[in-house]
Amino acid sequence: MPLNRVPLTGNQIVAMANVSRQEKTSFPAVGTYEYSELNSLGLPSLMYWVRLDTAVANIRFYPLFAVSNITTANGPAPNWASFNNGVILVPGNVTVFTIRAAVSVMGIRIVIDPGIPVPISVTSILTAGG
Repeated sequence: MPLNRVPLTGNQIVAMANVSRQEKTSFPAVGTYEYSELNSLGLPSLMYWVRLDTAVANIRFYPLFAVSNITTANGPAPNWASFNNGVILVPGNVTVFTIRAAVSVMGIRIVIDPGIPVPISVTSILTAGG
């Protein structure tokens, strides 16, 4: 009976890819903001870097992802879900969230509750790599 085996000769070249987006955003009013959308299809190593530049407390950050779209009045939009229950940002400190996940799009949600003085300034960097 013949033995099927895979020879250990030859090679395969795999090119690593990455994509990044840096954004400094000012939020003018109280509310929930979903922004900084970055396509990450085929790039499962995700990193979210967020710094609250305004000296206020109780601003929440949620790392978002989407694997499908929904239809809105303005056309298709990502069907966002959050990786966690949110992180309260500390002014001036950097918050980093990393995860491996096969998703189509990554993004950020910032929540500014009533009673917090606005505008709020946030610097963010999103990176996805293979």
